[in-house]
Amino acid sequence: MNKNLLTILAIGTLAACSQADSPTAEAQQAPQQSVQKAAEMQVTHVDASKALETMRARPDLVVIDVRTPGEYASGHIDGAINIDFKNANFATEIAKLDGSQDYLIHCRSGGRSTRSLTLFKEAGFSHIIHMDGGMIGWDKVELPTVK
Repeated sequence: MNKNLLTILAIGTLAACSQADSPTAEAQQAPQQSVQKAAEMQVTHVDASKALETMRARPDLVVIDVRTPGEYASGHIDGAINIDFKNANFATEIAKLDGSQDYLIHCRSGGRSTRSLTLFKEAGFSHIIHMDGGMIGWDKVELPTVK
């Protein structure tokens, strides 16, 4: 009888140790979910002509101009909203947007908007359309702007 009792105790102790040493299913999934969420954002790169074509085909598409307010005032895409990448509250401002919606983003030449992709990704956005070449590319093919 003592032998059976010792066997039961030994099995119980091993089971308890293995459960204590292994993370819960929730703990195992949490890091994977955050990595997966960050990896889920899709970026589509388009030139200015394709950006205009996409905007015409999708009137609900929100255009975000990440240039400074002065650059924006000098000429911007009609309907674009200005969220200044250089402003300290840039990440806070984009976090207010609906991350499940698609956005077309651009800057002057493509540098700031490319750097902003990391912040959009961290904010949980699912899809960003990036206008390569920025407003320089837009102006080069003589597409319309407003002031």
